[in-house]
Amino acid sequence: LSCTNPCGVLDFLFLAVLRDQRYKLLHYSKDELSIQLSNLTQQDEGIYRCLYYTRHVRTKSQNVEILAAPSHPVLEISQDEERGIKLSCHSQGGRPQPQISWLLDNGIELPGDTRHQLGADGKKWSSRSTLRILSYSPQVTASCIIQHPALGPHSLLASFPFQDLPSSGTAALLS
Repeated sequence: LSCTNPCGVLDFLFLAVLRDQRYKLLHYSKDELSIQLSNLTQQDEGIYRCLYYTRHVRTKSQNVEILAAPSHPVLEISQDEERGIKLSCHSQGGRPQPQISWLLDNGIELPGDTRHQLGADGKKWSSRSTLRILSYSPQVTASCIIQHPALGPHSLLASFPFQDLPSSGTAALLS
């Protein structure tokens, strides 16, 4: 039995000792081999192959993608008398791109204008969603919601109560 990771350094040969202590053999039987890898990095991403030696060599491949949770959202608020209020929600470090939406107190969820930019590492994303509000009630709160596979069923949330809006056309930053 032999397995290789994307770098070709993982080697189970008759259950030999592993070179990388992050790998742990969880289960081994005639039909199944399970390993666990801890302290994952981006370099651990790729195709893992296992070869089972009998009369014929059987191969099983599994592509592993490393997820990175996005940062907690930061809200920026700017006010312009002619164009209303602009809410901007920014998050970075997500892989893949997060989904960003806006939720108002009345239960209405809005998509906003969302843009994603790939970071210098070529793997993680910086994401920004903008929502323009033309009129509002001071009792209303707008929330930026970030959903991402690395967060599971949970979401990241940043909220802005309109009662906190300054009376002049200034900008505010909330996280």
